[in-house]
Amino acid sequence: MFTAGMATARPELLAGGSVLLLLLYVLAGIPSPVTLVLMIRRLRWLLLAILLVYGWWTPGDSLWPGIGALSPTSEGLSLGILRVIALLAIVAAVHLLLQSTAREQLLPAIIQLIRPATTQLVRERIAVRMLLSIEAVAQMQSLASDVLRKHPVNSRKLSTLARSSQLLYRRVLDRAEQASHTPIEVNELKLPPWWQWIIPFAMMGVFFIPV
Repeated sequence: MFTAGMATARPELLAGGSVLLLLLYVLAGIPSPVTLVLMIRRLRWLLLAILLVYGWWTPGDSLWPGIGALSPTSEGLSLGILRVIALLAIVAAVHLLLQSTAREQLLPAIIQLIRPATTQLVRERIAVRMLLSIEAVAQMQSLASDVLRKHPVNSRKLSTLARSSQLLYRRVLDRAEQASHTPIEVNELKLPPWWQWIIPFAMMGVFFIPV
């Protein structure tokens, strides 16, 4: 519900969602925003593309009439900024979830979410693969950064790119062979108490009130 509400990019919802996120970050006691900054940094080109598409392809009043067609429109930049804020809020919400939820909590939650559409065996497999994929992303990013630091790609030659790719592939295989085969215990959650269902329905009512 939060993601759907932020995706509407309504200014009042973005303001309310940002305040809610800030409050939840304080209550969760997350000490450092370093990982959040890294997540946002990886999206910098997407954020720039959003501003460019909305700013220069949305009809409206020219922001800098003196440069003619090269100028963005006021309406376009306003819409682009709202979309950027919406995406940042969604990313921050995902970061909060991953930082404040342990594997023992997240895995049963995924299983509970997909329960209506799957059998027990299928949902356990899906949940474990999703969780391992989430955990592997940070490890792979660390490996890639380490390889590029020691073997920087200073040219766009295919041979240079192939060499870096080969080194990274070997590092991934080595990491996989050294990984500990720790068993993952899968416990299904009980159904939440009825009053907790009020929270998403209340959010739905707030987010989708006609303007």
